[in-house]
Amino acid sequence: SISVDTIYNNEQEYLGKVLTIVDISEIKRREKEILYLSYHDVLTGLYNRTYLEETIQRLDTPRQIPFSVIMGDVNGLKMTNDIFGHDEGDNLLRNVSKLLKKVSRTEDIIGRWGGDEFVILLPKTSEEEVHMITKRIIRAFDDNENTYNVQGIKPSISLGYGVKTREDVDIF
Repeated sequence: SISVDTIYNNEQEYLGKVLTIVDISEIKRREKEILYLSYHDVLTGLYNRTYLEETIQRLDTPRQIPFSVIMGDVNGLKMTNDIFGHDEGDNLLRNVSKLLKKVSRTEDIIGRWGGDEFVILLPKTSEEEVHMITKRIIRAFDDNENTYNVQGIKPSISLGYGVKTREDVDIF
């Protein structure tokens, strides 16, 4: 940050200028971190519910129709937490998020809605396309070798989707 101030004596005669330079790199880094944390889930690194809700409202326009939304619910999270502990439950959620990112398109908006629920926003995506995407995600979970397993258990997710095809329909 740079600021320039003019200096005058008591008779208001110009004496010169003072240039002040302050390194605000750390402040900017913290601002970026705060912004990141305000829109991302700390556990998975995916977008959080706040970001998803704001994005839905921003993208809920006629230009984005058909607008598809996939909702997923992780199977067995409570059981994983009860049997293996919350650290392993967290690992399960992280692995599910990694799998979702791996199989999704770059333009897909993936987030953790809360708890064991995930959402994928798909503007300009028809019912046929979202159906194929959903099948691809399920296949990726089924075909998962052992890379994403938690305590030898393969992650699993239940999925559903909806498609907004008309402007007068409330996306929520």
